Amino acid sequence: MKKQKKAYEIVIDYIKQQIRNRELMIGELLPPERELSEKLGVSRNSIREALKILSVIGVISSRQGAGNYVSCDFDHYLVDTFSMMFILGELDYDQINQIRIGLEMQAYALAVKYADNSEILQMQEYVEKLDRSQNEEENTLWDKKIHYAIAKASRNVLIQNILNALSEVMDVFIEDMRREILRTEERKEMLQEFHKQMVEYLIKRDAKNGQKALMQHFEMIDQIIHEEMKI
Repeated sequence: MKKQKKAYEIVIDYIKQQIRNRELMIGELLPPERELSEKLGVSRNSIREALKILSVIGVISSRQGAGNYVSCDFDHYLVDTFSMMFILGELDYDQINQIRIGLEMQAYALAVKYADNSEILQMQEYVEKLDRSQNEEENTLWDKKIHYAIAKASRNVLIQNILNALSEVMDVFIEDMRREILRTEERKEMLQEFHKQMVEYLIKRDAKNGQKALMQHFEMIDQIIHEEMKI
C-alpha cells in the first residue's frame, strides 16, 4: 500500500516541480501562503512548515515584509550537514582533507582553462598581501582568498560550494588550524613559495606543474596538522 503524503510534502513537491518546469526561477517571488493553501488544499500551517524546510536547505529565502523568494543558497545547508557528520563521528579531518585535495586539484585544472587575466592578477595581489602581512588573522584571510579565487576561476559552482563548506567546517572544529599552519615565518615562506608557483603556472596555463605545487602545499599542511595539532 502506497504511503500517503503528508500535507507539507505535497507543498514541497509542488514548489520543486514549479522550479523543474522553470515556472519559478532564482529571485522570483513565491505565491502568497493563502494562495498556495487554496490551490493545494492544505492548511496554512502546512504551507509554513514546507517553507521552513525549503528555507533550511537553501531552496528559498525570506525577506521581511516582502515574502518568500526562490534562492540557491546551499552553502549553509552543506555546512550544517558536514558539521553534523563531523560531530557524529562519520567524518574526520583526514576524510575532509582527502575530498578537499581532490576538489582543489580539479578546480586548479579548470582554472588553468578558464581564469581570465583579471582573476590571475587578483590572485597575485592576494599572494603579495600575504607576503607583507605580519598579523595571524590577516595571514589566514589572504591564504583563504587565494584558494577561494582558484575555486571561483574554475567556473564550477558545485566545487566552490563544497570547498567553502568544508573550509568552514574545518575552521569550526579544528580550532586555530590555519593560524598554526602559518604560525612561524619559515612555514609561511614555504607555503608562500607554493602559492607563488600555483599562480605562476596559472599564467603559463601549465596544469601539471601547478597541480604539483598545490599537492606539495597540501602535503606540508597535512604534516603540520598531524605533528603539531595531534589529529
